[in-house]
Amino acid sequence: MRSPDPGELPVTDPSDARAPGAGPARPLDEAAAALALWDAPDLDALEDRLLALATHRHGLGAARAWLLAWNARTGRFEGRRRRATGDERALGDAVRHPAPGSGAEADAFRLHRSAPSDLDPVLAAAWAEGAARDGRCGASGAPWDGREVTAVPLRLDLRPWALLVVEGGVRAALPSFARVAATAADAVVTADAGRRRARRAAALHEAARAVVSSHNLAEVVRLVARLAAHATGARGSALWLAAGRAGVRLEATHGPAGQRESLARALQPVADTVAASGVAFASDAVPDDARLAPAVRERLQSLCVVPVTAFEASLGALAVYDRAALHPAHAPGFDGEAREFLRALADLAAGAAGAAAREDRLRAAEARVADLRARARRRERLAELGEGAARLVREARNPLASIAAFARRVRRALADDAPQREYLEIVIREADRLERLLAEQAGLVASEPPGLRVEGVNTIVQEALQQCAEALVRRRVRLLKRLAPDVPALLVDPLRMRQVVRNLLQHAVDRVPVGGRIRVETRRAGQHVVVDVAHDGARAAGEALEALFVPFATGGEDTGLAAAQRIVREHGGEVRLRGDGAATTVSFTLPVPGNEERRRGGERRVTRGDRRAAAR
Repeated sequence: MRSPDPGELPVTDPSDARAPGAGPARPLDEAAAALALWDAPDLDALEDRLLALATHRHGLGAARAWLLAWNARTGRFEGRRRRATGDERALGDAVRHPAPGSGAEADAFRLHRSAPSDLDPVLAAAWAEGAARDGRCGASGAPWDGREVTAVPLRLDLRPWALLVVEGGVRAALPSFARVAATAADAVVTADAGRRRARRAAALHEAARAVVSSHNLAEVVRLVARLAAHATGARGSALWLAAGRAGVRLEATHGPAGQRESLARALQPVADTVAASGVAFASDAVPDDARLAPAVRERLQSLCVVPVTAFEASLGALAVYDRAALHPAHAPGFDGEAREFLRALADLAAGAAGAAAREDRLRAAEARVADLRARARRRERLAELGEGAARLVREARNPLASIAAFARRVRRALADDAPQREYLEIVIREADRLERLLAEQAGLVASEPPGLRVEGVNTIVQEALQQCAEALVRRRVRLLKRLAPDVPALLVDPLRMRQVVRNLLQHAVDRVPVGGRIRVETRRAGQHVVVDVAHDGARAAGEALEALFVPFATGGEDTGLAAAQRIVREHGGEVRLRGDGAATTVSFTLPVPGNEERRRGGERRVTRGDRRAAAR
């Protein structure tokens, strides 16, 4: 059987009709009243319907009705609605589609504000006792002054949320009216909660879809900020993400233009604290919250800030502020469901930020792989070049040795005063120089493993000086030698290290003029052994210093430095060149601790110095 539409509900027999305000002919029909109230979209619409029900002749039949809503935030009653009798439509139509209250009296009542202590005793007793009370009101400046009224407290979720004041009507119908009003209010609140949950579920779905489909983090964070404000009914929102050691950086805002950016900047300290601690912050009474800065308390009413975290790592903070309380009965702040929604939304934002960071790392890794591949290709080309250079060196050294040998043979056959002898000496000297350069180039491309043994550094330097003695004498070089006795023996390849010292000496000999000075010094500096070879010859230009260590790039006479650098680095050391006043110094260092690590694990090896000491 079809339920009748509220507009079709029977009124009563025409003989039951009474004058406006005379009261109904029978008690309130709770079923009809509930049917007329059940689908009110919100509390404002429900208030209009309750007033229409109170003043309709088949409702309470009151001549006038006023509704005062209780505002827990301000602790005062607010005049919300006022209605008088006169609607002759059927109960369903009159309640579901009430005519709006108008006129100067109705407008003035909307401005009415009063504390419970300011109410007339009849109204104050009804509110304090939670039950209907009636009586004649005194003079207090209220619209009901001097009238015989009944005050009815209306309940929402078992707590009073409004006070209905009626003039006239049937006292016996008030319990039924209060029950119907409470049931309708609970239905409105439940339906509103369901709509909020639906909006939040839709917001989470939209955010999740954006996280998995969008590769633009800026778009995702803007969407998250907008959804946070819309789904919680907030006036605005802000989202911060981690910015390294600088804390968190504001990435997106939503809210009133011209204010959202400044509000977000004012909330920056709160966002920093929440992001650092990982603990949410909430305040339903910001103006009275001493934890917040004055700049925040002056501009906001409510605030909720949740951390953006992923895998226990803080990635930022998400804030919403000033929940739009559409009715005085609504709670001013953000309830537990809103906070849980914000945490879920913050988790999605964290997922987006984490995915963006992983994508950045992946792109960086791909770039490094591409760079390594390019380097590998260059190394392959250099290896091919090195192999070709090695073959060229081997092929060139044989005829060069023949040239030098034949030149020496011819020189021995000439008389001491023969003019051709000087030319042959030049040929022999240049052949020797080319032989040395080719040997150095061969050392650059050599790949044989080093033959390590314990050798004194001073011994290596002495032997290298002996090998270069002829060149030093020929240039009449004044040699200054300072070999520190505390320099330890190291595990090195003696042949290669002698080549290093020899190359550094040859570099100095080539630079100094005839009669110049060369200083060779060894010393221990902390955890390193240092060998200096200094000369007072011509210094290379500043832009040419680095090129001295580049293979095949120095024009020939300094290619030994590149070979020396490679050998020293194989031993864990470094080669450096510096200019001090009129002198140029080439130094190389060898680490002592790393050398000791290589020597640990076996018996101590006998050095040449040990053998000489034993022989003595």
